[in-house]
Amino acid sequence: MKFKSIITGFVLAMVIGCSELSKIAVPEDLLAGEDELRIHYFYEDANAANGPNEQTHVAWWSEEVHMSDADREVLQATMLHNVRDETGRQRADAIGLTSFPTVVLVNDKEIVLKTDDLNDVIDFLKKNK
Repeated sequence: MKFKSIITGFVLAMVIGCSELSKIAVPEDLLAGEDELRIHYFYEDANAANGPNEQTHVAWWSEEVHMSDADREVLQATMLHNVRDETGRQRADAIGLTSFPTVVLVNDKEIVLKTDDLNDVIDFLKKNK
């Protein structure tokens, strides 16, 4: 009986957690244009002054995965936000991020995916062409 309660609680938490994405007010400067997706990569790097290599990583990673050219363009246009920077921290706080790195996909209205797994991004792009 206790196991059933735990499973029920877990499922309920997942449903509530997933439904909360659309309730977050996304700042307009983070939103994509109409019928577009924009990817934001929030990371924490105290050594960013030495030259962040996240954009290089995103470009390399997207070349290693089989995907359409359109999806590859979306992925390589990822906007980077170092949360050690004041602007990056404000943007992360505005959409409720507390752990990093986190990838956030937005359309012209809302957050459609929030994950720490880049493979989730590829799966989402493949399923939502």
